[in-house]
Amino acid sequence: MVRDFHEKVFHGGVGETLLEIRERFWLIKGRQTVKNILKKCLICKRFSSTSGVQVTVPLPALRVEQSAPFSVVGIDFGGPLYSKNENKHYIVLFTCAVTRALQLELVNNLTTETFLLALRRFISRRGLCSKILTDNAKFFKKSELELKNLWKIITAILQ
Repeated sequence: MVRDFHEKVFHGGVGETLLEIRERFWLIKGRQTVKNILKKCLICKRFSSTSGVQVTVPLPALRVEQSAPFSVVGIDFGGPLYSKNENKHYIVLFTCAVTRALQLELVNNLTTETFLLALRRFISRRGLCSKILTDNAKFFKKSELELKNLWKIITAILQ
């Protein structure tokens, strides 16, 4: 009976439902009874619910500190992209960690050599990076080893 009156007042709440009931009937502990039944009303629950609060995590220090664009870079691959002759091509994404700017380089495959060439083109346009962030893909690890070996050779020659 209480649900019928509650729907008659279009899910108006405890006061409106109780007022409508008291025009025709007298309920003992009316307000408490109406409250208990309205707590179970799915339509009222859905409309009176609040959305969840998302906790935001503080940004890493690399993204907050002031630095030149592309001095801290995140690198990843995207693709494959298919061309007309059904060859696969990939995109190297160079993302600035501070400004979130992007530079895209198109490469033909996922080898270390093509990645190093794309990195070379990036450095020639944007300058040297102080920090490079990548995932643990095979070609990134191999590129890191090759760059470390190259750095050892350069420092040995300069000394």
